Amino acid sequence: MRRRTFALAVPAGLLGLAACTSDESESGTGADPSAADPAGADPAGADPAGAGPGGGDAPATPEPPAIPIDPTPMVEGAQAETVVGADLRLPLEMTVMVVVKPGWTAPALQLDGMFLGYGEQEDALRYVAMDQDGTIAWTARRPLSCTGFALSRADEGRAVAMLADVIADGGGSAAGEGGDDAEGRVAITSVTAYDLPTAEQLWGPVEVPGPQIAPGLVFASPGDQLMGTGGERVALSASTGEVALSEADLEGGRIIAEHLGTILHTEAEQLVAVSSADGSRLWKLELPAGTDPLAVHVVGEISPDTSLAVIRGLGSGGAGAVSGLLVDLADGSVVAEGASAATHDLATGTTVVVSGNVVTGLDASGAEVWRHVDTEPLQLVSAGERLAYAARPQEGTLVVLDTLQGVMVQPYDADVSGTLGMPELFNAEAAAAVRFDRERCLVTTTLDESFGMRE
Repeated sequence: MRRRTFALAVPAGLLGLAACTSDESESGTGADPSAADPAGADPAGADPAGAGPGGGDAPATPEPPAIPIDPTPMVEGAQAETVVGADLRLPLEMTVMVVVKPGWTAPALQLDGMFLGYGEQEDALRYVAMDQDGTIAWTARRPLSCTGFALSRADEGRAVAMLADVIADGGGSAAGEGGDDAEGRVAITSVTAYDLPTAEQLWGPVEVPGPQIAPGLVFASPGDQLMGTGGERVALSASTGEVALSEADLEGGRIIAEHLGTILHTEAEQLVAVSSADGSRLWKLELPAGTDPLAVHVVGEISPDTSLAVIRGLGSGGAGAVSGLLVDLADGSVVAEGASAATHDLATGTTVVVSGNVVTGLDASGAEVWRHVDTEPLQLVSAGERLAYAARPQEGTLVVLDTLQGVMVQPYDADVSGTLGMPELFNAEAAAAVRFDRERCLVTTTLDESFGMRE
């Protein structure tokens, strides 16, 4: 059951007016720049695996781990460490819920009530899969270079978690991709799929040409240039781990994402969606005129709850960015044009679209119901429980909008000091991954029975 949102019912005088006016002398009051600064936050404009905003820059070959790392997941089933709500500066509606510390330092993903993310430790990455109620389902270790991971859906509807690793000559976890380990064996990138709730191994390890290069199960070799676009891309089937589509078969097209069993690629001047199960074409649409099909990319992650994706690209011949499309991947319909980022509030059914410094709210039919014009181009982060969160990168402040009306609000307790918690990810039951500087907490779906009883 969705928890009740009540933050906006609190009298405005008790909240203060921080970030509730376009006047620069007041708009930043009470907002912590470190929380709003998008650097390191991987908000909607960033691509996974260090690929960069253009979606084409391949990560450099990482350093090999000092010692082999056992990749076998460990089933846990224990409650994560609880964080005392008074120690956090959260939006008010979240303060009545149990908050736990998963140990994530990077943005998480969510599917079917489960969250998956990783924390960087001294010698390895520690992946933590967690239920929305705060229970740690399982953990797994990977080399520090293996930041690529994805959630997808197998043919039978099973939620699948994919983790990257490196193997040496087909043998256990070893060195970084493209490198040699201490015994001179060639290390290659591999991926393994697990059942998301239970960590049961479904397939793998499967060799892939290189690191994750786009959302979902899309991989490419690093390429010859340090900041190049990478080599030929492949997309895997979440059901089998086999290559479902290779760019070698596209005659000049580019694979730009895999999402819950749907593969997106370009073909001439079109965006095409195919099934990873049988390769059948699901839909196609025309890209904006003059778009370079090799420079098209998905902005940010694609929500498993809405399947809305922002598709952007560059003009042919190295021209600047062309108008972005907000596309519903379920049927290929264009929800909005000119989008630089978008998110959806499941609580109100409002889709929030950013285009530069203009933010619009769209209802279920795609009609504009409100518009907000900000003082600078915004970097949209998330939306949920009637609030949309965005950063002003130049000013270093946080903007919060009511998704029903588009008005700026202050949902944080003005009497509480400390770093603002910025919600990065909501699921359908209103569990939320919240960022504090480099650390993430999970606001669970469990009511905090001790709320209001602490001294």
